[in-house]
Amino acid sequence: MLNKDSKIYVAGHHGLVGSAIWNNLLQRGYTNLIGRSHKELDLTDQVAVKKFFDEERPDAVVLAAAFVGGIMANSLYRADFIMMNMKIQCNVISEAYAHGVKKLLFLGSTCIYPKNAPQPMKEDCLLTSPLEYTNEEYAIAKIAGLKMCESYNLQYGTNYIAVMPTNLYGPNDNFHLADSRWRVG
Repeated sequence: MLNKDSKIYVAGHHGLVGSAIWNNLLQRGYTNLIGRSHKELDLTDQVAVKKFFDEERPDAVVLAAAFVGGIMANSLYRADFIMMNMKIQCNVISEAYAHGVKKLLFLGSTCIYPKNAPQPMKEDCLLTSPLEYTNEEYAIAKIAGLKMCESYNLQYGTNYIAVMPTNLYGPNDNFHLADSRWRVG
């Protein structure tokens, strides 16, 4: 269990979800929060992520950082969406494990569910039919992150939780028509 002085790394603390989590943790009395902007720490750089974990040694990790975007960005940069998100997830999750982090929260997306999933949607719909083509690479990367957490839990007994927030909007969102939400958070 985390106590109020536990060192918590919030990856993506300037983004839509990460900033909300950061502020919620502060409001609940957690004061030992660590955040790095993309300029300070490139989460796609395996060596940099290892160095960060070597130096900071967080007790818990919130993985809210991602390469995100709207329909146009997803359509134009398909390879970037799958590659960058896979790198971020692999680097952070593997270093969290290597450094003894027992509590990790992975933020996914409901786009991991099939395009034509029956409504109301149930968790067991995952991987039962095709994904929405316009964000398929992002969805595949997020499915891989969910499965990484599940696999670390099964193999190593970690407590890595994957959640899929829905219908996000709010402070620190990006409403640009061409590239909304297209940034590394």
